[in-house]
Amino acid sequence: MVVEKDETESGLRAVLNYGHTVGHAVEALSGYGKYTHGEAVGIGMVSAARLAVALGLLNISDLSRIEALIRRAGLALELPDCLAPKDLIHSFHHDKKTAGGRLTFILPLRIGQVSINNNLSDDMIEQFFKHNFHNN
Repeated sequence: MVVEKDETESGLRAVLNYGHTVGHAVEALSGYGKYTHGEAVGIGMVSAARLAVALGLLNISDLSRIEALIRRAGLALELPDCLAPKDLIHSFHHDKKTAGGRLTFILPLRIGQVSINNNLSDDMIEQFFKHNFHNN
């Protein structure tokens, strides 16, 4: 029903892309086949939720619930150690949601509600990934 209402993925349908910006980068950079699409999107959902917390858009209790649900599904929460922030950003720029050179992230505001965010600079995203995941 969502797809029928927004075939161009410009509004309502974009909510279905939650986790996909990072998920597609994980798939591409780690070599297709290392992670299933669902595993990569799970990592992307956690990444987007952590970014939303860092931006003050999502509360910690919702982040904890998202992480618990992803964990309960048997999916990874962390980005693979081998992925460098600069490589992620390069991959993000090839995502179909990127418009006018601006990265687009679907970020949760609370469980069940997301926002489309395209006002984050490459530097801001790089710093987030450097400081929030492993030793990148």
